[in-house]
Amino acid sequence: MKLKSIAAASAVALTALSSHAADTDWGQHDLLESALGLSAGGVIFDTFSFALGVQSDVASSVTSLGSIGAGTYSLFSVGGDGLVGTADDIGFGAWTFGGAPSVHSVSLAAGNYYYSVFGLASGTAAYSINSAAAAAPVPEPETYALLGAGLGVIGFVVSRRRRDR
Repeated sequence: MKLKSIAAASAVALTALSSHAADTDWGQHDLLESALGLSAGGVIFDTFSFALGVQSDVASSVTSLGSIGAGTYSLFSVGGDGLVGTADDIGFGAWTFGGAPSVHSVSLAAGNYYYSVFGLASGTAAYSINSAAAAAPVPEPETYALLGAGLGVIGFVVSRRRRDR
């Protein structure tokens, strides 16, 4: 029985040596966030968390450098428990990477989010994750004033035409 425990512990230790996992906190998302993930081989499972103070349009991409199989990355919101990677997190998209890079865009409300990057590196490999956030445009008060004035003029013209009939 003791031999089985030692064998199981050794298998877990060897698996841990060939895997790569990192948690990076970008804090408040700047205009552009970027990171480089490195692996000597094995499983890659990294997370990159960030916060948005206002509704924003977020564009992201991951590019692999080296041989990373089954490369995927996903975007999640942090759930009510405030913890990354738990059952109450909500997914906003999952995309593959490994070929030509492509950009994926989503519109997100203010809140806490994270990217999860997964892949299987055969030998030394790396990837680059890039994320750009731009605040969604908010109409200025002058826009509403101009809209109201325009509707008022249209209403005046319509009522005048009715009287002239």
